[in-house]
Amino acid sequence: MAGRVSVVRRWVLAVFAAAACAAGAACSAGADGTADVTVRMVTPAGPSPTPTLAPGVSPTPLVPPELVVSTLEVYQAGALLVSVTGDVIGGQVQFLGRKYPLTKGSQSQYTFVPVDTDELPGQHELVADVRLPNGTRGTLQATVTVLPTQWTVDYLAFTPEQTAALLDPQVVADELALLKSIYVKVTPQKLWSGPWLLPTQGAITARFGEQRSVNGGAPSGHHGGTDIGAAEGAPVVATNSGVVVLARELRVRGNMVIIDHGGGLYSGYAHLSSIAVAEGDRVEAGQLIGAVGNTGLSTGAHLHWEMAAHGILLDALRFTDGTNGF
Repeated sequence: MAGRVSVVRRWVLAVFAAAACAAGAACSAGADGTADVTVRMVTPAGPSPTPTLAPGVSPTPLVPPELVVSTLEVYQAGALLVSVTGDVIGGQVQFLGRKYPLTKGSQSQYTFVPVDTDELPGQHELVADVRLPNGTRGTLQATVTVLPTQWTVDYLAFTPEQTAALLDPQVVADELALLKSIYVKVTPQKLWSGPWLLPTQGAITARFGEQRSVNGGAPSGHHGGTDIGAAEGAPVVATNSGVVVLARELRVRGNMVIIDHGGGLYSGYAHLSSIAVAEGDRVEAGQLIGAVGNTGLSTGAHLHWEMAAHGILLDALRFTDGTNGF
């Protein structure tokens, strides 16, 4: 896997004022070993006043934007951390047919770009459209390779009572719709900081993306989280800092906590025996939020851990094992 990659090492433009590059002019990186990048500058439409400076005052140059991608090889159900440094005031990233707004971080404008479980493996173009303080717009591009993930199969058995009460398609659909309505929201500020933590200690009993065979039926779907087996009552902590946006009992996931990490990224913790936080609470990485349990549709005490970016569920373990490049 490639590590953190600086895709654009220089902004290919002689003068960085809006009038310095003709509208629609294309600029590309040189052949000095840098990545294959295309930069396109577009000046603002319509008349604008001629800037004037006091005698003896020199203009302050803008810091050239630089596109930084956490990795150029990402697995299905993984995520890219895409940042644009320099004097950038906003923009969006396009990848695999979807668009994601940039969020202001401490040192850059950034977004987590999700890769769904069924995305086509191979090379795909990532495009960042950015806005500069002087009104200029820039486009930066990079090629990212999506790698295939081999999905396993998990065989589950539920009692007739569990099947009738909790595997009702409408019950499942209603709960997924509730979660989706939360996971698609984008809080335009960075609430997370530093590395991502495992929320509890224990063996991995079911991996993200596993297909499920229920009571001997044909395998189908993809498991939407990572299951960590642990004793009932074992502590569950926040994987990173953020704001609690859900802390209540659900039909399928039982007692559940969801944390908003800002910029469209969320973590979810399900089947808890108890909840130690309330909706609206600000939590820090490693803070106690609940205890492992066996509530909802569950065959034993464990934590079901979800991560979602812009409404797409992702493999939470890839936030901790380095395969996302961060």
